[in-house]
Formats: sequence, structure tokens, C-alpha cells
Amino acid sequence: MDVEKEKRAALVSALGESFECFEEVPLQHALFSRRTVRADILAVPKDERLASYAFAFEVKQPDTTWDYSAWARAIRQATDYIYASIQPKGPAAMYAGRRITAAFMFPAPPVDPEGRRLDKGPYVRPDTSVMVTGVFHMALHLRVGRAYWEDDRHGRRFRLDFGPNPVWCSRRGFRDQGINLVAGKRTLGSQRIEIRSELDGWGGAVGTGASD
Repeated sequence: MDVEKEKRAALVSALGESFECFEEVPLQHALFSRRTVRADILAVPKDERLASYAFAFEVKQPDTTWDYSAWARAIRQATDYIYASIQPKGPAAMYAGRRITAAFMFPAPPVDPEGRRLDKGPYVRPDTSVMVTGVFHMALHLRVGRAYWEDDRHGRRFRLDFGPNPVWCSRRGFRDQGINLVAGKRTLGSQRIEIRSELDGWGGAVGTGASD
């Protein structure tokens, strides 16, 4: 039984017309090139500023029994998608060779750095909410974030965040900070490097001039 089928469909619907989405996409691992991992959802942004990038989503079935260690294991799994390349077979074959530059967990818990939220959300134990926030804060440096619905005074919107940093939302699209995080330079030891120039399979140039 495919227990995540409904959640995958809900995620594709939430991403709306801003992304081209595919389910269960095989990826060649960036380091272990003989190994294949499978993204639950692959999303290609339609925003021209990210025209040659792709995102992967790890879809889970969390509940309030999940503590920080359960989320940490799920995040570790999502890190295997980062810089993996789309394989020339399967539903996204037309994007073969393109690399994954960000991964997101769906659904995901709220971040609560000071432990002040009264509503901890449906996906986290209240006694470990600060530690869950900590693992997602660390995950942003690995380019793994959260995909979730948020209600505010203007209504409901779907968000992609790295830790506390907004990347994209259904109401406003990509944020400048989010593009910097997705497409900018990365730290390697004490150096700042352009990932695009180090790895193949990116497609056309994206002139963001961004850094994180």
C-alpha cells in the first residue's frame, strides 16, 4: 500500500503552477555515482532566475511521536539528493543531467528557536520542539529545508524555507534571499566556491551573482 500517495498529490497541488512536478524520480548520487536514490517529488522551478535548477522533496508520514532524532534521520536521507543528477529514464528524463540544488521535507514541523510557541504543530513533540528547530537550522547549511502550509491574517499560503529563511511562497513566489541560498556560492572549508563551475549538468547560465 502506498501510504504516501495522498501526501505526494497534496504537495504537487500546493506547489501549483510555479513548478513542473514529477513523482518518484531516480537520481544518480553525487558522490557514489554507481548508486541511485529516488526523490518522492522532483520540482523544476518555472521562475527564469532558476531556470536550470531542480528541487527534490522527501515526503513522510510524521506524527506527534516524532522527536528530533526522527527528523534528523529524515533530513539525512534528504541530503542524499543534494547535487544528485536526474537520470535519463523515468518521468523527468527530459531533464537528464540536471542537478538537485535543494531538498525539502513535507510535511514539516514549525521552527521554534526559543520554545515560545503554544501551538507546536501536529508533527512534533512539544518537549523536543527546540531540538527539532536545531536540526532544521543545521539542515539549512546542507540545503535541506521545510515545505509546509501557513495561515496568517491574509489567508493560507504554502512555503518553502531553509530554517528561518524564506525561499518561496505560493503568494509571492521566490524571495531574493531564497534565490541567494539556492543559487549562490557555497562554503568549502574556508573557501567560497561557485558550485555550478565545479559540477556538470546545470544547463544554461543563471546570472544571479548571489552568495550566502
